[in-house]
This record gives sequence, C-alpha cells and structure tokens, in this order.
Amino acid sequence: MRQRRKALILQPIKWILLLGVVGSGSVYGLSAAGFIEWNSEHKLESLMFWKTTDNASTKGIALAAGTDKDNAKASVKPTPTVSGAPTATTSAAPTVTPASTPAQTTAPTAPATTAGLQVISQAQSIVGVNANVKAWLEQAGLIKLDPGKLFSFQAWMVEASKGKVPEKKADELSQVASLLYEAALRAGLQVGERYAHQDNPSYAAAGFDVEIQAEQKDLTLYNSLDVPLTVGVMYNGEIPILTLNGEPKAEWKAPKITVTKEVFAPESMFVTDFTLAGQGEAKRSEGQSGLLVKVFVDEKNDGKNELIYKDFYAPRPIVIAKAPTAEELKSP
Repeated sequence: MRQRRKALILQPIKWILLLGVVGSGSVYGLSAAGFIEWNSEHKLESLMFWKTTDNASTKGIALAAGTDKDNAKASVKPTPTVSGAPTATTSAAPTVTPASTPAQTTAPTAPATTAGLQVISQAQSIVGVNANVKAWLEQAGLIKLDPGKLFSFQAWMVEASKGKVPEKKADELSQVASLLYEAALRAGLQVGERYAHQDNPSYAAAGFDVEIQAEQKDLTLYNSLDVPLTVGVMYNGEIPILTLNGEPKAEWKAPKITVTKEVFAPESMFVTDFTLAGQGEAKRSEGQSGLLVKVFVDEKNDGKNELIYKDFYAPRPIVIAKAPTAEELKSP
C-alpha cells in the first residue's frame, strides 16, 4: 500500500521533470534554429507581462534581419501636424550608381562643325594658302551665324584678335572674307556691306572677291534663314574649301547662282622713253583685260533670274615705250 502511494506521488514528479527536460531542449533547439530569440538580460521581470518595462522592442531588429518576410514593411507612426502646415514625409533616398566617365578622345581631322549638319553651301579658293591664312581660316571655323542676326567681319576680327592670331594683313583677311562671302551668297544669305577690288585678285573667283581694310572696309551678312549656321573649313591639298553648315527645313533649297562675264581687251598706250634713242620701242607692260561680271540669283529655283549686282574690273593698258623722234630730241 505504501509502495503504491509512493508510486502515485512520484509519478507526477517524473512527468514534471520529463516535461522540463523536453521543454528546455525545445527552447534551445528553436533558439538555435533562429525561430525565437532569448535575451539573457531579460530576467524574470520580462516574463511578467502584467508589468511594463523600459526595454525597446526587438521586433524591428527581427524584421530587418528578414525573419518575418511577410511583414517586412516597418510601420511608421504618423507625425502630428499643426493645422495649416504641410506634412513632411521622409522617404529613403535611392541608391545612385555613378556613371562611368568616358575617356577623352582627340578631335577628328574633319571639321567638327560639319558633324551631324548638312553642308548647304561652299566656296573653294582659286589658289593654295600660306600658314597665316590657314591660321585665320582656323579662327573662321569657329564662326556661328545666328538666325535674324547681322554678322560683321570687322567685329569678328576684333573678337578673334583677343586670342593668338597672326598679323592682320589685308590680302590674307580679304582672302578669308571672299570665301565666306561666296558661301553666304550661295546659301541665300542677305549681303549688307561689301567692297570689291579694283582688280580681280588671283585668290578669288571673279564676282566673289571682298576687299577688307581694318576699320574702313567691312563685310556684313544677315542670316535670313530660320536656322543657325556654322562655318567649316576643309582642304583639297593646299586649296581651302569653306562651307556653311546647318539643318534647314526639308523644303529648303539653295538658290541658283548664275555668273556672266564680259571681257574687254586692253588698249595699247605709247610713251616716249628717251633712253631708247635710236633703239626703236619696247613693251613695258603686258596690260590686263577688263572684266564685267554680272551675278544673278534664282531664289525659288523657278527659272527667274534676278540681277543682284555687277562688278567691273577695269582693263589695264599695254604700255609700250618708244624711242624719241628727231623732232622730240631737238625740243628743249
């Protein structure tokens, strides 16, 4: 009877001990597996749910660690606002990935101004150019003709002279201006001030030359097109070709330029040269033919040519020196 009573008393104690061992192993296994977190600092008071503690909740840490993926959005308590004041909301700044910096490359040999633009007109020099003219043409490659604006060659020279430029020689500057003038005319730009040479220079086509003199003779152009134009310079050997480049409208067409020339033979002019006494005569000058150039433009490409200007290069006579006659020798 005593043994049975003792067994009845010990039986619950065994079950309690067994449950304690199993429970401890379960808690340890769950903790090791990461399903629960046991904070040893939380003593018995932390298990007393009826008492409040000052310890912060670790739920946020568990969420940040990805334990609860379904509820991974952290809750934000609404900030109380003052009536009439806007509510400021804070959002996480996106991660910015810096773009790779492209390596610098050398500019191509071809003029940069023609890249992606249409060459709408061009003018080619008659002769090759020296180093100084090439330097001025390099500066001219930076010219931009804005729509509805007046371009002054003199003003451009003043601006270009702020940098390193060659000496201002009238013939060299006139050669650059002549190319720019012809290209502008073939593009349909309006010409304001322009001076032709008395004699047609060897570097410019007849009717397209421009004489430039510092602070005296200028070349002005008005860009009547609706698009900006840039200047480009190319070379065919030593022969420069100046281009005007832009993006005109699809229906735009360059005007047709027609040039007519009328030649005037030079006359002979005789002069007495006493150093030729008894020798006859000798030619002193070959002379030069005169030229009348008329420039017509067909703006609409409809066959209607309009005379826009005339250039006259006067002939130079052939000078022939002759020996004096006997009467001329007797005269005092």
